[in-house]
Amino acid sequence: MSLKTIISLLQRHDLFADLDPVRLEVLAFTAERPAFEPGETLFEAGATADDAYLILEGEAVMLAHVGHEARGGEKRALRLDRGDLIGETALFHEGVRRSTVRAASPLQTLRISRYLFQRLLEEFPEMAGAVARALSRRLESMGGEIAELSRDMARGNGRPE
Repeated sequence: MSLKTIISLLQRHDLFADLDPVRLEVLAFTAERPAFEPGETLFEAGATADDAYLILEGEAVMLAHVGHEARGGEKRALRLDRGDLIGETALFHEGVRRSTVRAASPLQTLRISRYLFQRLLEEFPEMAGAVARALSRRLESMGGEIAELSRDMARGNGRPE
């Protein structure tokens, strides 16, 4: 897959949308490109989260537990395909995976490690500014959603429709 195509897939995400294409080319060129066969696991719930994956080709399934697993929590599956970015919060802080992701078909990915991402932000301050603006927009949007949910609950709806 060409760097131009990878850059185009990255730019679909607000986190990367405002970044200089030359910087995205550096990211795309230096990140790993692991491939997975159907049924192979990208990562398991509970594992250390230290990277994000961009799906370049193929499909994957994200398996998540709703409720507490030990008390019989329900399992839910989400289909992921070309252009989906998985686990991006791992680029910013240490944590654990809350879901398991497996390849559903032959899968080509771009693995962006936290180390690589943080190093690029340090080396190219304009990248850090663009990422900070994207995160700020996300926080503002979430604040609006929380305010709307709060208004719904105050009206006695209990949950949004």
